[in-house]
Amino acid sequence: ELLEVLSFDSVRRRMSVIVRSTAGEIYLFCKGADSSIFPRVIEGKVDQIRSRVERNAVEGLRTLCVAYKRLIPEEYEGVCGLLQAAKVALQDREKKLAEAYEQIEKDLILLGATAVEDRLQEKAADTIEALQKAGIKVWVLTGDKMETAAATCYACRLFRRGTQLLELTTKRIEEQSLHDVLFELSKTVLRCSGSLTRDHFSGLSTDMHDYGLIIDGAALSLIMKPREDGSSANYRELFLDICRNCSAVLCCRMAPLQKAQIVKLIKFSKEHPITLAIGDGANDVSMILEAHVGIGVIGKEGRQAARNSDYAIPKFKHLKKMLLVHGHFYYIRISELVQYFFYKNVCFIFPQFLYQFFCGFSQQTLYDTAYLTLYNISFTSLPILLYSLMEQHVGVDVLKRDPSLYRDIAKNALLRWRVFIYWTFLGVFDALVFFFGAYFMFENTTVTSNGQMFGNWTFGTLVFTVMVFTVTLKLALDTHYWTWINHFVIWGSLLFYVVFSLLWGGIIWPFLSYQRMYYVFIHMLSCGPAWLGILLLITVSLLPDILKKVLCRQLWPTATERTQARNQCLSVEQPTVFMLSQTSSGLSF
Repeated sequence: ELLEVLSFDSVRRRMSVIVRSTAGEIYLFCKGADSSIFPRVIEGKVDQIRSRVERNAVEGLRTLCVAYKRLIPEEYEGVCGLLQAAKVALQDREKKLAEAYEQIEKDLILLGATAVEDRLQEKAADTIEALQKAGIKVWVLTGDKMETAAATCYACRLFRRGTQLLELTTKRIEEQSLHDVLFELSKTVLRCSGSLTRDHFSGLSTDMHDYGLIIDGAALSLIMKPREDGSSANYRELFLDICRNCSAVLCCRMAPLQKAQIVKLIKFSKEHPITLAIGDGANDVSMILEAHVGIGVIGKEGRQAARNSDYAIPKFKHLKKMLLVHGHFYYIRISELVQYFFYKNVCFIFPQFLYQFFCGFSQQTLYDTAYLTLYNISFTSLPILLYSLMEQHVGVDVLKRDPSLYRDIAKNALLRWRVFIYWTFLGVFDALVFFFGAYFMFENTTVTSNGQMFGNWTFGTLVFTVMVFTVTLKLALDTHYWTWINHFVIWGSLLFYVVFSLLWGGIIWPFLSYQRMYYVFIHMLSCGPAWLGILLLITVSLLPDILKKVLCRQLWPTATERTQARNQCLSVEQPTVFMLSQTSSGLSF
């Protein structure tokens, strides 16, 4: 008969029940982590079971210890009174319950230990290896024993054969002071930092001499604990310096709040990295909520992690495609979307600003009101919308096969100030070409074939026409993944502009002849110099961007650009090789 339940919590790391047998005897049974059970045991085969637990942990099994004690009726009445007083307390109820549990769970007799195999999910090792190749630093935060966690890290290739393990554990701190241990580890990992070129993304050194750090929850508490002078920053910074120079970090015997504490410590370090936490159980919720991006794995551990996460996935292996493929694609798309909007609006507004110096600051608009309204709504909106939804600068299979391509977008590479300034400079340059190119064409009075002179609205229409074609063709130059939808939207937008200008000018619908743009567009197109000017200005506007792309690809190509070039060569050569192989084998189709 179940009498009482002393529920599990992550601080005690154990759980107990009080039961009455059919003979009327009362027992307390307690199960929990070995570090939590062994100090409370006074009898049993402690040494034998301890060695068995350590051996099972080294083999990667998850272990629990079980102990019991018999309660006489008087003891049980005292336990009930203690628990009842704690349960009905109006203040500090959790604290009083914890103190009551501590008093009850002592003087136990060790029964034995359990060990279960906690198998890795399929392709978990491949996923972690791919993340490290992509320059993503992987930390493991777990509540398991150090030996179990280390065996799991070897199984999932977080630690390699050549990895030198550094321990920052309670056992070592008992032998030396925390200060001495930290400085000794710091000297070890930073000894050759001046001569080694260490990869700042993944922490892998070029001479393949890798370090792996193992820290337990008790040691972390000492590091995070404020010092006597009220500051803990020195130990934290020293700890982070050690971690930065390790290829992987394993944090074992962690309570859920300590997991969140680790994530917060990394998140607010001086590099301000983007943190992602992934877990599958309720004990990972605090860590998932603390990270910038939280991912929950839906599985046997329940759905608490998935419910509190930003994204939920059914298997750990899906993290590889989620980050290295979809994450890569969406970063490319969003960076182009943001900066292209700045670029095309600089091209749109700057000529209007320049025009005020030539119209006596009379607030006269350079463009017609219809053009002002429809520029961002109709003429240039759909191409960038489709780009931001469909662009794939490299194939999905290539990104899966070569995770290192992710490094090209690491540390917000495409949204830095240098890239933004380039886009702004390009927009200003193109705007100057649009305006002054058209201005110098109109400097000497331009006349059409019937003797009519170009006027103010024709000048603005010429600038606007060159602008619409330039910004649309600029996006076409940046597009790598062409489908019929891209062709339809890009060339359709240009065609729509021409058709709308003809309609708005009253060529097809003469009832529009009352408005000021009547016959302006067709008069402009009826002049040969205007056609030549449009083609020339578009070419001059696009030339710097084309030269920049060609020179950078030839002189300083990124890994992505080298892959694109290699794929283009393969796509060109493959049909020829295929036809030769079929001919040589004597087959015909």
